[in-house]
Amino acid sequence: MSKVRKFMTKWQEVFIWVVAIAFVAGIALWALAVNYSPASRSGVKRTIEEAIGYVTVEGTPVKNEKYWVFPEEVEEYYGNLLAMYGNPQLDTAVEVPYVKTLILVDKLNKKLLSYYAEVEKITADKKKVEEELRKEIDEVKKDQNKLQQIKREYGSLSKYEKVKKQEITEKLILETAKDKVAAVTEELLKKEYQKKKNEIIEKYTKAEVKYVTFSKKEELDNFIKLAMEKGFTDAASELKLTPTDYTLKKGTFPEEIEKEIFEATSSLVSIPYQDTYYVFNVIKVEKADTYDVFKQNSGYSEWYEEFRNQRFADNFKKWREKNKVDFEISDPVYKAWYLALITEEGKLIDVYKKFYERFFDEKDKVKTNIPYEEKAAFLVLADRILASTDTTLEHVKEDVKNFEKKIVLSIYNQIKGSSREILRRMKEYYPAKKDIAFQYYSKLYDDIKPYLSVGGAFYVMNQLFEVYQGFGELAEATDVSIDIRADSLYKLYEMNKLLDDPKTAKGYLQKLKALKPDYKINFESAEKELDEMIKSKETKESTSTTNGATPTTETSESTKTESNAQK
Repeated sequence: MSKVRKFMTKWQEVFIWVVAIAFVAGIALWALAVNYSPASRSGVKRTIEEAIGYVTVEGTPVKNEKYWVFPEEVEEYYGNLLAMYGNPQLDTAVEVPYVKTLILVDKLNKKLLSYYAEVEKITADKKKVEEELRKEIDEVKKDQNKLQQIKREYGSLSKYEKVKKQEITEKLILETAKDKVAAVTEELLKKEYQKKKNEIIEKYTKAEVKYVTFSKKEELDNFIKLAMEKGFTDAASELKLTPTDYTLKKGTFPEEIEKEIFEATSSLVSIPYQDTYYVFNVIKVEKADTYDVFKQNSGYSEWYEEFRNQRFADNFKKWREKNKVDFEISDPVYKAWYLALITEEGKLIDVYKKFYERFFDEKDKVKTNIPYEEKAAFLVLADRILASTDTTLEHVKEDVKNFEKKIVLSIYNQIKGSSREILRRMKEYYPAKKDIAFQYYSKLYDDIKPYLSVGGAFYVMNQLFEVYQGFGELAEATDVSIDIRADSLYKLYEMNKLLDDPKTAKGYLQKLKALKPDYKINFESAEKELDEMIKSKETKESTSTTNGATPTTETSESTKTESNAQK
């Protein structure tokens, strides 16, 4: 795995995780063991006033604290989660409370299901518990480092085993409860398939292929003849062709062309399409024409889980309503975020009124005693109202926008430049404040800089263009301080150096030297470094030209970035 890919994997998966939890509405992390807080492990008696959320029956909190969630549970889970993905820096004002709210909701939904299991007297299969426990303990014993770590934390392996057994038992109870609520049968699956047969066929019919293309029919015929003799791979190798791996789905080509591939009796299929001749090596075809055929499709498990999750959500909602079981979030920050995120569009006006009373005084000024994380929930609500097509919200949109502006300024005054999202909104609301623009571009640059340092500009191209253009405008502006202009030039110099474009970097370095000769940089050393980079690149390009090679992709990308950004 390359440095770029490894880096992207760590950062991108966090946001994939966030989307996944939001989509499944909190019942998402079934593969993870149940986390117990240090307090619950040590048997410390807690009060409901300490909890940030709890299960309720007929509006009254359940007395058993196993159905409560405490602050340290969310914090511990949040910390462990980020550690798994290399501790990415999330936005303090919007992303951190958003993620923590999702974690809390996830935990509360698990508490609801655990309560259901108790009411319905659902237990875990003891044999499965022992099997999973033995597997876990055997793995621990194989890893001496992990074993010693567990002994330090728990005192002994036997104490850890006791805690782990409780976790596994709870996990299996939840899984069993979910299965019972969903109540999925083969008959139901067949009915659902028949109901959505056309949609399923369209989505899950696919072919794994390799293909090469030709512009002339003679080239095609030559390749086909060779492939018939030696096989697709050897024929492509002999003709110095690089086949493209592709997953062909319905809707890629006209229906009659796709039929030739999906119904192919030979692994070799040639097709003329839009002045290009395609030769496909059909490796595997997956269909969904009947339910039994679909069960063999690799996409069946995905479809099954979606159906099961929807059945669970619908049935569990009915059970909760019938038995008047719900949860309550008592922490004001998480409660505000939860309301902003999940309230139905038709009820947004009610939440807007609540937020107004909570965040503003009688003179329409933002209250100063409200945590900035809580006030940030207003931004989510405002975005939803302003984007809504519900005509009943039209009369409040102008007020919402004005109040949002006040909230943004209030949060900025509390935390200054620590939130990129707040800086972005400040820049939009106060375009004349160039120092705000500089803070925003600097924050955005700090976020994308790690990608540039490992050659990953492609992954952050849109942000790169925004930063490049922003610093370019500030560097040339006449209505900003020399310090901001100088810092902007320095960042443009540094950015181009990271993009492996020393010539452009040198141009910005010279502008910086002319603007502020006493800037905090050793100009002589910096120029020498750039000259060496230029010389090295010219030598490589000369060698490449001599050998008949073409410039590398990275060089081309760098040049493209420079020209587009300067435009």
